Amino acid sequence: MAYMNSRTLKVVALLATLATQYANAVDSTTRNTNLLTAGLPVVAAGFSYLNNDTEGLVQLIKSEAATVLITEGLKNATHQTRPDGSDNKSFPSRHAAVAFSAAQYMQMKGGWEYGLPSYAAAAYVANARVESNRHRWRDVAAGAATGALTTYYFTDDKNERRLGMMWSGSTATLQFQQALK
Repeated sequence: MAYMNSRTLKVVALLATLATQYANAVDSTTRNTNLLTAGLPVVAAGFSYLNNDTEGLVQLIKSEAATVLITEGLKNATHQTRPDGSDNKSFPSRHAAVAFSAAQYMQMKGGWEYGLPSYAAAAYVANARVESNRHRWRDVAAGAATGALTTYYFTDDKNERRLGMMWSGSTATLQFQQALK
């Protein structure tokens, strides 16, 4: 068990180090948004670590990785110009996706006691991205949905509910599952 805790601690330390990389920003809103975007997954990882939930930490990493891969794939496929004209990677918002992924994880693992403040922080990130003219509302809404749904797919919550997805040709089917007790 000591090996697992040491390994988990290293992952949390790596995530914290990555979070500090976002601290260098031009204005305070951008800096706060970057810190929250990176900080929410770090807090979620710490939550799993403190609760000896190694399986949950793996689920969080899968969720965040899938979230980033999906948002980057969509950015490269859609080429939507940002409202400020700086580039063509507006849709969807990766900041919102990562933040809402972590917020959904906190809600599923810790209940609304942890989920509500996490969702409030994620909503701040989404609003700040729109107010800073980096995204439109549709960009942050798509990012938020991507993050929350990806986490819902990968994470086992305490109520044993799952969201499944099947692909058949050009059709996608979402399936909600809950254990009968």
